[in-house]
Amino acid sequence: MKKIVPYLIVLTFAFFSGKGFGQAYVAVDVEEEYDFLTNHWLKMSEDISHYYGLSAFCTNSEYRTYTIEVLELLHHYDSMVLDLLKDPTVEIDISSHEYKKTMKDIEKFEGDYDLKGFIAFLRESCTTRNQLERDKQDLKKEMGMYSYDGQVMMLETEVNKFLNKIDKRILAINKHIHHIHPDKVKPFKMVSAND
Repeated sequence: MKKIVPYLIVLTFAFFSGKGFGQAYVAVDVEEEYDFLTNHWLKMSEDISHYYGLSAFCTNSEYRTYTIEVLELLHHYDSMVLDLLKDPTVEIDISSHEYKKTMKDIEKFEGDYDLKGFIAFLRESCTTRNQLERDKQDLKKEMGMYSYDGQVMMLETEVNKFLNKIDKRILAINKHIHHIHPDKVKPFKMVSAND
């Protein structure tokens, strides 16, 4: 019984304060949010495409978590737009060509560059980076592409190619979102914790 009393006090306080532990809905401007997230993503992508940024991603859990959260939010917003496009009750004032292109770009981003794929690719890249750091002294004795610098350059090239593909999709989706103006078609609300 002594263990239950603190929980009852918290629940009673929450009930009478009128706030509770519920959730509220907050209106969001999808265009603005996607612009903001796109700009953040492009900066992070640029950083991670270089060895020092990849090292930060691999060794700093806060930076890694933040990067993944930004990409996750981008996927969330483009999924909201995809749902809007698929909703038969909503009329969107864009050409059929723009509609098909938007659908294709979002579905490709959601399929080929989903969060699991990103995490798997970066995990592999971090493993390669960690191996390079372990073998650094031996690799410095090598020449050309087998040297430490050569291996770093090859890793950067591989990461850069992958991130450029994601960047290209995000920028294309951002452009589509500005053509569609989803907030004018249907207001979007996000779940937010009560304060």
